[in-house]
Amino acid sequence: MRKCLFPSLLALLVVVTMRAEAQKRSTGLLQPIFDEDILIVTDKPVYYPDDTLHLAIQRRGSTAAGSITPIVAVEGMKLTPLGFDTYVGVIPQNVTPGSYRILLKVLDAGGQNFVYETGRFVEVEEYQAVEQLGRFVGVAPLEGSNDPQTAVTLDGQQIRTLRVVFQRDSIGLRMGPQFVTIRTMVQSRDGLTTQSFERRVMTFRSHGDPERDRAMFIQYRTAYGAYAAISTEECEQVRLPLDSLPAWASVRVNIEPDYTIRIDAYDRSNSVTRYFRVRGPTIEIGFSLAIPKVLYDTQSRDTIIYGNTSAMVRFYYVDAESGNRFPVSLGIGTFGVNSPIDVGIGRGGFALSTLLDVVELTRIHDLGFVKKFNAGLEVTPFFPLGRRARVLINVQVGFSL
Repeated sequence: MRKCLFPSLLALLVVVTMRAEAQKRSTGLLQPIFDEDILIVTDKPVYYPDDTLHLAIQRRGSTAAGSITPIVAVEGMKLTPLGFDTYVGVIPQNVTPGSYRILLKVLDAGGQNFVYETGRFVEVEEYQAVEQLGRFVGVAPLEGSNDPQTAVTLDGQQIRTLRVVFQRDSIGLRMGPQFVTIRTMVQSRDGLTTQSFERRVMTFRSHGDPERDRAMFIQYRTAYGAYAAISTEECEQVRLPLDSLPAWASVRVNIEPDYTIRIDAYDRSNSVTRYFRVRGPTIEIGFSLAIPKVLYDTQSRDTIIYGNTSAMVRFYYVDAESGNRFPVSLGIGTFGVNSPIDVGIGRGGFALSTLLDVVELTRIHDLGFVKKFNAGLEVTPFFPLGRRARVLINVQVGFSL
């Protein structure tokens, strides 16, 4: 009859020889209960939470009367008789992964109960699935933008409160622990990387019991050495180490699964990236050097041989949300000289400047020009030494600091 019920179980037989040892009586004497070989058969080598366990007992050469009932040392798990010496039970959903011994409860002919340990275990493992990060990962208190062109602009205090948060209840029931890598990169407005941080953290679906969650956290942290330094708070949220940020810098926060822990096919789409911008002053002062070419001179009869350099202190208006400079700037400095300080009679002079920077227009659309390069059309009230004041229209190329 047992062969009909469990033909597939026989391939996994592991023999456990149990020899009854003496049990202490009140007199201190030892009493043998039974002497026989017992085979314990399970249908799988490894189980996962919520799996069904089938177990069978086969008694060989029995000379003892009495009954034997198996017990699995998992809290909350019960085995139900399914037939002659066959049992079924469900692995609890909240079980901690590990090895759980199979015990035998023996009722002898005299009505006494004894519990024996065996050499057989039920192996329970955790699920090893990678959840979609978009389901449970976010950034708070402001979510940010997934496009660098529309990055959310925050002041310094708001930037310092940014954190990655995990909606643990949104992790699937059978997904297991989730290992993620958080990369934070800060770039200045000129495109230079000024700071870069990487943090590897772990989270998992809450069991609704703080003690149970803490036990699972300790187990996971012990099992995965790379995560031994994380704290329990980081299962809920991770603060971003952002401080001393340049004005109008961009902040990129990228979260993706840690594939060094969970060996799996790399899924580029399974990531979360958010962009922020650090708010700076709306009026900026800079210094520019340029090579001008005069197109029109209102005092062309009063001839001046213009040098090939201009040096200006410039004032820029910056958009309070996008961080882009307005393409028209004002300047004051020297013009038409052979060097920034080479001013004399017939060798250039001082000027006011209104510059339409064509390159700044392209930066607004992020076309990739070098950030410090500028070129455009300039209107310049010019005051040379020893000559008449005039207005110049010229084009120029240069760079700004």
